[in-house]
Amino acid sequence: MTIQQLHYFLTLCQELNYSHAAARLYLSRQALRQSIQALEQELCSPLFANDHNHLSLTQKGQQLRDLAAPVVEQFDQMCQKARRHLVTHPVIRLGISQALVPNYLPSLGDYLDQFRQAYPGIPLETIIEPNDQTVHQLLAGQRDAVLVMDLGRAPSHTLRRPLTVHAFALMVGHNSPYWNRASLCPRELEGAQMLTPGLDEWITRPMQDLFAADGVSITLQLAVSFYQAIYAMQEYGAVGFTRLEQSHITDTDNVREVKLEGMPSLYASFLTREAPPDPCLDLLYHILLDQLNQNL
Repeated sequence: MTIQQLHYFLTLCQELNYSHAAARLYLSRQALRQSIQALEQELCSPLFANDHNHLSLTQKGQQLRDLAAPVVEQFDQMCQKARRHLVTHPVIRLGISQALVPNYLPSLGDYLDQFRQAYPGIPLETIIEPNDQTVHQLLAGQRDAVLVMDLGRAPSHTLRRPLTVHAFALMVGHNSPYWNRASLCPRELEGAQMLTPGLDEWITRPMQDLFAADGVSITLQLAVSFYQAIYAMQEYGAVGFTRLEQSHITDTDNVREVKLEGMPSLYASFLTREAPPDPCLDLLYHILLDQLNQNL
């Protein structure tokens, strides 16, 4: 469910006519119908009743309208605030963890380009750097926001807003003893070398607690980039963080994913400092969240 879908839905609520609503939205009737049908499938219930070509809201539709209206209004207000800051807003310095590209968020560059095109008055500078370093730079005031990989925790003095969430998996090479396994439990990794995108406690602690509870000893090794991790897995059998979702990059003869039971979820998160809200940063976060929800 996206802001755009809710906007389409509320417009149809007002018009109760697909042709009129589509004209207001500069859409085809078919595109509008597909958007509404996708919402109905997600909610497992019809939102509109059609009696001899006369639309009316179902009870579920009325409930969604009441919930969606303030959400869309708040988003519109946020966009208006951001636009008022366009003329004077300084450059947004966005740090991006190397752990997220190119595999975890393969279309991130496209989404950032869309933001630049939609809001040319908000300068956006991106810097790709190690997962831990992005946070250090944020806390030092050298970044305005950062995108990181994490296990559900955030460093002190930061505000964390998740963008994506996936089941945690291990990425293993073809010579790994775990190659033919569909899943593993933590105690089977005794003595393993595990590649992590960062060594700071805020990212490793949830995992260390899990292994410690089972009395398992592993060696954590920093692998700041996806390609460095691939090399380590193939050369000496290390295992690394990944999400449980096959992609065109990891679905190869040399690398595959194995679910690790009991692990916390794996996130891509948007971090800012604990500070008064910046409407332009809020806008960037919501646009990224909306794009990722549509395409993941």
